[in-house]
Amino acid sequence: MIKEYSNGDTFIKENDNYLSENKYLTQFFYLDAKLLKEINKKNYAIKIEEDNKKLLALKVSDFALMLYGNPQLLSSLLRYIKNKDYYFDKIMTSSVIADELFKISKEVLNERYFEFLAMDFMEARDYTEVSSKDVMHAKIEDVDEIYEMQVKFIKDCNLDDEANIESIKKNIDKYRIIKKDGKIVSMAIFNKSINSYHITEVYTRDEYRNFGYARKIVNTIKNEILDMNEVATLNVDKKNPISNHLYVSLGFKKLFSQGVYHIIKDEK
Repeated sequence: MIKEYSNGDTFIKENDNYLSENKYLTQFFYLDAKLLKEINKKNYAIKIEEDNKKLLALKVSDFALMLYGNPQLLSSLLRYIKNKDYYFDKIMTSSVIADELFKISKEVLNERYFEFLAMDFMEARDYTEVSSKDVMHAKIEDVDEIYEMQVKFIKDCNLDDEANIESIKKNIDKYRIIKKDGKIVSMAIFNKSINSYHITEVYTRDEYRNFGYARKIVNTIKNEILDMNEVATLNVDKKNPISNHLYVSLGFKKLFSQGVYHIIKDEK
């Protein structure tokens, strides 16, 4: 059985129990579903269900097609999307579903995919080190400098995102920074997610790396989150063993792997 939904609210309401089995992995479903108000070729929500197996698909505007569920249903789902002429150019999903995608995409879609961004999702529930007094709350006068560093962060991480100065202003109270030589040398931000506080934009200027600034920032934010009786989470690039080692040493534990997968161009 394949079912399409008329809006994101209905999609979430009907599939909440299933999505709730792993709210870390499905948190973007909850966020993007709020934006799904009308259905068209670029905006859709689908469930395929066979023999007690389920696979969910959600595509909103210019964001990636998100997949969650049983990889055994992937071929049927992608054939359905292709036959409906629904649009997507990238996929965000777990590494388990991605493994199946690599196997079947040429046959089903006449396309192949590569791993554009590979991430490990990690969480921390325990204190490991004391907070650093070098870490400060960012202020509105820091916005321009944070924006400059955000641009570099996005470029260095090869992300699809765009730097947004208005978003920085709106969330300036959630940025933590370290200053040295009269400028910001390291930064990070944390925001409330579905069931944790998520740390992102961990960035240190090139010339100030290997001095422990990122460690101070992340650990201090983690402690701030734990002080609120919340869980700290973050994503780390699987291709960055230095960051991975840093987070593990601060008590973060890997829960699963996920990624963003792009079409290999000029191969039909």
